[in-house]
Amino acid sequence: MSSRRRPAAPPPARAVARPRVMGVTISNPDKMWWPDEGITKLDVVRFYARLAPRLARWTRDRPLVAERCPDGMRGQCFFQKNFPTGLPPGVPTAPIVAASTGRTVHYVIGGSTRTLIALVNLGCIAVHVMNCRRRALQQPDWLAFDLDPVSGAFADAARAGRLLRTILDGLRVRSYPKTSGGRGLHVLVPLSPGPTQAEVRAFAQEIGRIMAERAPGLVTTTMSRAKRRGRVFADALRNAFGQTVVAPYSVRCRPSAPVSTPLAWEEVDPRLDPARYNLRTFDRRLAGGDPWADFWDRRQRLPEIGR
Repeated sequence: MSSRRRPAAPPPARAVARPRVMGVTISNPDKMWWPDEGITKLDVVRFYARLAPRLARWTRDRPLVAERCPDGMRGQCFFQKNFPTGLPPGVPTAPIVAASTGRTVHYVIGGSTRTLIALVNLGCIAVHVMNCRRRALQQPDWLAFDLDPVSGAFADAARAGRLLRTILDGLRVRSYPKTSGGRGLHVLVPLSPGPTQAEVRAFAQEIGRIMAERAPGLVTTTMSRAKRRGRVFADALRNAFGQTVVAPYSVRCRPSAPVSTPLAWEEVDPRLDPARYNLRTFDRRLAGGDPWADFWDRRQRLPEIGR
C-alpha cells in the first residue's frame, strides 16, 4: 500500500455575512457602484441611513418613483413606480389608478427609513417624489420649476435661476433652490392648501413664459429639444399628478456620486460646480446648516399674475 497521505480537503468556504441596516438585509453589499471612486452599494446604503431624517421631510406620505441602477455606473438605469410584489414586509404601498390608462399602480409610500433602505437594496440610487401626498393627490403642497440647461452647463441654469428668483420675489413668492444632482437647477415653492394641480401648473407655465420673454436668449419653454437652441428649458410640467422631481438629498447615478443639494439663493452662482456636493464630501455640507430649514413654515398662496 502507498504510504503517501492524501492532501487534506480545503476547509469549507465561510459564508459572507450580509449586513442588516434598519432591519433590511443588504444583498451584494460590496458591489462596486462607482468603480472610479471606490463607492460600494453598502456605502450608499449607509449614506441614506444617515440622511434619512432629512430626506423624510420630502418623502413622507408621498408616492415615490425609484430610479433603479442595479449595477451603478457600470450598468443601465430605469424608473419603476409599480411595486405589486418584491418588497420586504412593512414597506407601505398604495394602489392608485392612473387616469390616463385606467391601470392600477402600486406606489411605494415614503417616510420611513426602512422603506428608503429597502428601495436602495433593490438598486434604487435616486428617489423621485411627487408634489402631493397620498390622501390629497390633486392638492399639491409645493410648486416645482425644473431648469434644464440644454448646453449641459450649470452656469446657464444658475443664470436662469437668478432670473426666476427676481420674478418670484417681485410677486412676493418665497422660493428655494437646489441642485438637481446633474447640471440642472430645481426651484420649489411651498404652498398653502387650496390650488389644484392644474392651477399650479398654469402658474408655473405663466412664470416660464415671463422668463422666456425677459431673456429670450437664455430661457425657452418649447418642448422640442431641437428648437431649444442651447437655451435653458423652463419645465413647468413637473406640476401634475404622476410627475416627479428628484428628492432633496438623493444621490444621482453620475460621476462622483453627486447629491441633489438644497442651496441658499446666495449660493446659486454660475461658477458653482454642483458635483462638489457628493457622497464623499456631504458630511462637510451638513455641518453648515440647512438652508431649507424653514421651508414648511413658509407655505403661501399663489398670487394673481398681471398681464
